[in-house]
Amino acid sequence: MKSKLGVRKVCLAALIGALGATVAVAGEHAHHGHGASGSVRKGEALDVKALPSLRIVSPLAGAQLGPDIKVEFETGADLEQMTMGAKTVGVHLHVDIDGTSLMPTMRELARVGKNRYRYVFDLPLEAGAHVISVYWSDASHKTIESSVQKVSVVVVPNRGKVKP
Repeated sequence: MKSKLGVRKVCLAALIGALGATVAVAGEHAHHGHGASGSVRKGEALDVKALPSLRIVSPLAGAQLGPDIKVEFETGADLEQMTMGAKTVGVHLHVDIDGTSLMPTMRELARVGKNRYRYVFDLPLEAGAHVISVYWSDASHKTIESSVQKVSVVVVPNRGKVKP
């Protein structure tokens, strides 16, 4: 019989394997075969005031949602250069749900307006409280704390489409 921790590890591994985006679980992570972008290289000082802003526009804090989750956010960033799949990786986008950090490619983001993008999580979430975050990580793959935007939502079972 497996321990609860062993079952959690198996479930997490299954979740990670099923997700389309590159996954990193909390803290630092690495991208093999990628260098740093030309403006901010690994080991150089990063001017966080110069970073493009991020803002979650949907869902709203406290929203009650069905199990299929998507997040819409605004940024003036050139996401072609700041997502996985860019020619070089420097500061880059993360989308996080409950501590599982995803690094989407540009193909996984739908442009839904000027400077507005949508990311759809591949797997449905269980009922209960969840936290969605979007943020920048630097070329050393550390979260840039000043960029973190979070929203808490509640997944309600058997809930159809609802207003965000």
